[in-house]
Amino acid sequence: MKVFRFKAYDEKGNLRVGNLFMYSQEECLAFLLRNNLTPIEIKEIPENFFLKIYLKLFFRLSLSQKIFFARNLYLILKSGLDINRGLRILLRESKGSLADFLYYLNYNLQKGEPLYRTLVSFPHIFSEVEVETIRAGEVSGNLAENLLRWVENLEKKRQIRSEIIGNLLYPTIVFLISLGVIFLLITFVMPKIGILIKELTKNPPFLTRVLLYLSEFTNNYLFQIIFVFFLFLIFLIILISLKSTRRILTKIFMRLPLISKIYLYLALSDFLFILNSLLKAGISLPQAIRLSRLSVNYPGFREAILNIEKKIIAGKRFGEALAEESLFPSILANILGVASETGNLEETLEIMEEYYRHEFRNLVNNFLTLLQPLLLIFVGFVVGFVAIAVLVPIYQQISIQLQSPSGFGPGGF
Repeated sequence: MKVFRFKAYDEKGNLRVGNLFMYSQEECLAFLLRNNLTPIEIKEIPENFFLKIYLKLFFRLSLSQKIFFARNLYLILKSGLDINRGLRILLRESKGSLADFLYYLNYNLQKGEPLYRTLVSFPHIFSEVEVETIRAGEVSGNLAENLLRWVENLEKKRQIRSEIIGNLLYPTIVFLISLGVIFLLITFVMPKIGILIKELTKNPPFLTRVLLYLSEFTNNYLFQIIFVFFLFLIFLIILISLKSTRRILTKIFMRLPLISKIYLYLALSDFLFILNSLLKAGISLPQAIRLSRLSVNYPGFREAILNIEKKIIAGKRFGEALAEESLFPSILANILGVASETGNLEETLEIMEEYYRHEFRNLVNNFLTLLQPLLLIFVGFVVGFVAIAVLVPIYQQISIQLQSPSGFGPGGF
């Protein structure tokens, strides 16, 4: 599969620019003409290191774009509109990676490929859970309903993300303002105060010397510091995007008492929600458990779910298998065990998911309530440090002058 960059005019004379994932220029030309696009340029993008980096790191769909795609595809199917025509309508409202993905999806559907096959081609965008949900819908003839469940799952993720970002907004602003104040003090205020302090005393206190040194260093290497900071920021973003880094960070966070409980409740609510969605999509319990394992990143959680799947296949009841794994609360194992025997598993999963989601929100709020005074203490510490470093030498010099026989008279301070 090659990548081709194209420019073409649509039926209304609008210029369309995008990328096509196909095997030849002839195939690209035929596809564009078949979709009422008049190409003016089709150029193959050479396969090199930079293309691989782009496809792996930057060719992605945001959560909002995935919701836009899944919701509109659901509406297309429910309205009875031809899917290829519906995708062409969606393409008019799409740009960037989403448009490139829709072109490739349209291309595969016109070849007779099922929808889930296109999703499989982008494992860094669509999880195995999402792929299996769509595949089960296509096999069972309930694609529209499964698309709606997928949208509900994505909406739930967006809601949680929005809540976390909203709760972290105030502490983040306070922290950034604190850093900004520190930077301004060291860069612009301290050089002027430093001149006065050096005139007052040749041997300032230790804290004052530290602050003066930081001020001189920052002023002498300001542009280099800014350059290194942005390089570090880019490196940090790339590093965090790697799965191995996220796993290491998760293990570190798991050692913190309150944060580990937040992670656990989030993992439980995600597991219960995904499991419920997969069961409603018509997937068997063992397979649904295996797939839901991929939706959580809590250390040891995936291994525990894999053990549950093996025990169920071996003939154990769902509740018994859950109870034997220490990560799952005993009350949850007992409730789900009874529900699976009485035939109310899906409804009970939904209730328990809401319960753990509610507990997760409470823990996050408690954590942020604890974080805010800690930030204020940090700001107070910084202000106190600067105040002591500036005022102590001035106070010492005043004390010396007061104790001297001349005081503040001629020849004094």
